[in-house]
Amino acid sequence: MNTTNRYKVILVDDEVEALKRLHLFLGKVGPLDIVGSYQNGVEALDGIQKNRPDIVFIDIEMPEMNGLEVLQNCSPPYPYFVFVTAYDAYAVEAFEKNAVDYILKPYSKERIEQAVHRATDIIEKERLAKNAENYKNLLLSFSERKPAFPDNDTYVKRIAVKSVGKTSFIEVKNILWIESSDQYVEVHTAGKTTVVRESMDQLEQNLNPHEFFRIHRSYIVSLDQVEALEYIDKHASMTILKNGKRLKISNSRKQEFKKRMGI
Repeated sequence: MNTTNRYKVILVDDEVEALKRLHLFLGKVGPLDIVGSYQNGVEALDGIQKNRPDIVFIDIEMPEMNGLEVLQNCSPPYPYFVFVTAYDAYAVEAFEKNAVDYILKPYSKERIEQAVHRATDIIEKERLAKNAENYKNLLLSFSERKPAFPDNDTYVKRIAVKSVGKTSFIEVKNILWIESSDQYVEVHTAGKTTVVRESMDQLEQNLNPHEFFRIHRSYIVSLDQVEALEYIDKHASMTILKNGKRLKISNSRKQEFKKRMGI
């Protein structure tokens, strides 16, 4: 773990003793700054929006709003979630929602340290990638005298896919949807899925927002491919693409998505 940077952490658990235990173990890991602790999901979501932590250690089953709903309702910039729970039944769903780790109670100090290292390693890699991209964009701005905000012509028309001894390209116009996959993304076109070594955030910036929309932390869709919007209940809705693919829409992005679709 990089020791030159500090990381803001929020703790969420409806049990006081569980919060104390997390405080105790995390206080011995460092360099962490615990900027808040909460005992229900609603207060936790508010605390996350106000404090903008890097990492959230959170229980699953809590009053008012569970841990998975807290993750789902966050708005960017997103923290990294580590679930700490007595229930193993939610593990698959948690990782589908891009949880960094899933810890079962009772746990050891070493298990907490492992989760911290995993989260901070990801944060540092993203920071390095972002700094490199910012530097590249700065050089381009000097060499090409680009405007501060790109117009439609500056968005990518194709995505490079590099492999050993070869670089191939995906035409943006052929993309149906993009899905996060660990540290990479899967770009879906008709009948084909291609793994691309690019972050979702960077792809979102490079794609024309008039043509693509990020409906969820894990999904970017081509607006031309959207056939229907389906409401499951007040907390869940899906977008249905022309090929029948169903993708979940985050509550925090639903209203903006509806505006983009003219609803």
